[in-house]
Amino acid sequence: MIGDLCADGTLKLSRVLPGLAGAQRAGAGCAVWQVLAAALPVLLPEVPRGLPDLLELATVAAAQVGARGNVPGLAQVAGRAGGSRLVREARRLRTVLEG
Repeated sequence: MIGDLCADGTLKLSRVLPGLAGAQRAGAGCAVWQVLAAALPVLLPEVPRGLPDLLELATVAAAQVGARGNVPGLAQVAGRAGGSRLVREARRLRTVLEG
């Protein structure tokens, strides 16, 4: 749901991120990872402002809970040429998820 709302502009990712980061720091890493794992497949193709920050948080949460697996669309972003922050953060998350 957060992915849909941020993708269509109803919510600003920059307003959602602080709450998610706070929840992760407070020990709700599993819940945060579940939210982000559901949101990322919707957000990755849209590339909203703040997506690199969301990917960074997803990497921290995934590492904290030992998440493994695939996020649809992540490999495509991580496989892009160049060294933009978006691509770097996508690669970091992919590395964590690959274990």
